[in-house]
Amino acid sequence: MASRSRASLLALCFGNFIIGTGTLIVPGMLPQLAEGLGVSLPVAGQLVTAFAAATCVGAPVLASLTSRFDRRALLIAMQLVFVFGHLGAALLSSFWPMLFVRVLTSVGAALYTAQAASAASLLVPASERGRAIAFVFLGWSVASVAGLPLGSYVAAVWGWREGFALVAAGAALGAAGLQLFVPRGLHVQAVSPAMWRSILRDPSLMATVGVTALFAGAGFGLFAYVVPAAKSFLGASPEVVSGLLVVFGAAGVAGNMLAVRYMDRIGAANIVMICLVAMLAAHLLWPWTQGSIALVAVVMLGCGLGVFACNSSQQTRLAAMAPAAAPVSIALNSSAIYLGQAFGPAAGGVLIAHVPGAGGYALLAAITVPLLAAAIALSQFASLRMRSQPRSAHVQGRPVTG
Repeated sequence: MASRSRASLLALCFGNFIIGTGTLIVPGMLPQLAEGLGVSLPVAGQLVTAFAAATCVGAPVLASLTSRFDRRALLIAMQLVFVFGHLGAALLSSFWPMLFVRVLTSVGAALYTAQAASAASLLVPASERGRAIAFVFLGWSVASVAGLPLGSYVAAVWGWREGFALVAAGAALGAAGLQLFVPRGLHVQAVSPAMWRSILRDPSLMATVGVTALFAGAGFGLFAYVVPAAKSFLGASPEVVSGLLVVFGAAGVAGNMLAVRYMDRIGAANIVMICLVAMLAAHLLWPWTQGSIALVAVVMLGCGLGVFACNSSQQTRLAAMAPAAAPVSIALNSSAIYLGQAFGPAAGGVLIAHVPGAGGYALLAAITVPLLAAAIALSQFASLRMRSQPRSAHVQGRPVTG
């Protein structure tokens, strides 16, 4: 890979790190935000919900509306959205303006991750495209480890306004990196109604997007309750809980790095299957972890290894299935992640409300295991259908440069 391409991919990866950090820093600062805005913790939590919902809806819509734009200019603009959005948030003192600013800032998250993946596919030969897309997503994986604890630390030591300002500064660096290292003239095929019809009528593409929604629902359905479950199962101290979260995050980064290394060697669909099986094994073990910190750590390891590598592999898989449609199909994949983030914890919350205590947390596997089993079956269906159909049956074309 040429040094120019490496620098471009590093800039795209760093931008993804900032997008992930800006997304995840708010949950880490929620107690201080609630106090500073004069609202309860559940009300402050709506900042997280609104951001996720707006990103879910906005990703495919905005991908269509911006398909004619140069990728570099678009990605720089999204970093600047994060600059001004987070600077604005740092200056606010009431809830409703903050909610409005967070929804506006979600435009950056809705567009950047998917379009950075499509830009990466334009920068390297076809044989290296899978590794390039997975590498760009590595930034989000690192943010998953650093974003929430960073928000918690900065808010506790300096304050939540400083947390927002820190993300704004990082986004300014991200914009500068894109300006310096990503070439002009990166264009994808314009999105038309005909492309939308081709995507939505393609069972393989839509099944692949469905896989993401299912495994995301399972992953978030368990992970959302890991902290109270660890306290209920183990009487875990804050230090033990932090350690378990570090295991999860470090495994996520390691899993994504392995995906980067082997993506083009064994194929994205095969990596997806490995990740799904690893997650399924971890979720099957979950009900038996009560009283054992080692088994809980094993579950965190399996979940972490699978979840982020699975998503980067899904992005690569979609880009390979229909290169011309990648900006839209990868945006749909991003929407599927946020859809899973919405329905997985909601279903788990209903179960825990009806079965309180450790028994309720253990029963989360009754929701997540079927979701993962369905994801495995659907992924296999998509792979078999892709192998059985001629390429002419799918959305055709390679992304183009200007």
